[in-house]
Amino acid sequence: MLNGFIALPQPARMACVFIVSIAVARFINWAIYNWAYSKSAFGPWAKAPKKFPAHTLQDHLPAIGWWRLRREAKAHTKTFWIRPMLLEIIFPVACAWYYHFYVSGGALGARPLALALQPELHTQFLGHYALFILMAIATFIDFDEFSIPDYVTVPGAVIGIIGAAFAPAWLPMSFNFVGGDTLYLELLATTPLPAWLLTKKWSLIVATGIIIAWAAALQDRRWIGRRGLAKALQYFFVKIGRNREVILFAACASILMLIVCIWAVATNSPRVPYLLSSLIGLAFGGGITWGVRIAATWGLQIEALGFGDVTLMAMIGAFIGWQASLLVFFIAPMLALGFAVVRWLTTGDIHSPYGPYLCGATVVVLVWWDALWNGWAGPVFVSLGGLVIVIVGTCIVMMGGMLWVWRLIKQMLGIDFYSNQ
Repeated sequence: MLNGFIALPQPARMACVFIVSIAVARFINWAIYNWAYSKSAFGPWAKAPKKFPAHTLQDHLPAIGWWRLRREAKAHTKTFWIRPMLLEIIFPVACAWYYHFYVSGGALGARPLALALQPELHTQFLGHYALFILMAIATFIDFDEFSIPDYVTVPGAVIGIIGAAFAPAWLPMSFNFVGGDTLYLELLATTPLPAWLLTKKWSLIVATGIIIAWAAALQDRRWIGRRGLAKALQYFFVKIGRNREVILFAACASILMLIVCIWAVATNSPRVPYLLSSLIGLAFGGGITWGVRIAATWGLQIEALGFGDVTLMAMIGAFIGWQASLLVFFIAPMLALGFAVVRWLTTGDIHSPYGPYLCGATVVVLVWWDALWNGWAGPVFVSLGGLVIVIVGTCIVMMGGMLWVWRLIKQMLGIDFYSNQ
């Protein structure tokens, strides 16, 4: 089927992506308003408010339907229809452009080589397409209510792991010289980590440990230590046990991941190195975000990042691997700073969710991959080796210390740390 699709003229393939994306954009809008913690009772799929005409088939037309539903502004808000309408226009156009850009080798910086990599580039595009859908849902839910639901990130992480295990290509490609030839090969987890990670024994040990840790991190846990260790442990496990839906959700997802990993290792699948890259991406992406969350919360004595940002970054890592996740994590604050300044100048509010900037940074990394990795970060990673992990950990600790000092300075100056000043 994929080869048949690739054989079509590119304009026809772009048109297919555009048409499919029209329906997908409608699903994204539905998910934004139905997967959020506080569901919104508006849209063509919802019942019309009282004293308003019932919804018709015309109201379900992409983009046009939202234009028609502006008649319900008095029942909701004056501009409620604008964002979903724009999303159903922009998302199909952006996806069609990205398809043309990516399968033409735009992200590799070497379009002639793309002709020999069409199956690989197409399966990578499918992975990116799934990631874009999930990130779009997460972004707008986060903007609306400063939370990211597990409905998005948990299935997303599973899709990332399964894709790495079965797709002809899934992770970003690195520029390599092999036997005098120029090749693009998927990034391995061992760039620049030790090669023993790829042995059969250690692949399974590392994979199992990551999946168990990820499932445990998803649980609704709380540590209350003011009444002693025994009571703290009791409260901890009671809190986890009360939310059986989360336990079941995490258990099903982790079991599916484990089955895929055991099968891949047992059958000596050639995709094991890339499956391990995806799993380490899940652990590393979520781990560095969690580390920053802990350090910043300790330094500021207020919650700096939500746990949804942790699960979101873990999901992104499962799609793009740990090396690209690190690039995302360092680019995201620059995007956040720019948007935060604009938000402060226009509304006077400095508070903003962080998930959208992680998603935006992921798009930046995927589009400018060749310049960011092959032209800069790749050689740095190789030269530093395992020190990359040490440097990241040191930066997180230093950040927590600097935020702690900043909090003390504000307290000495009599500035209310919890205000917007």
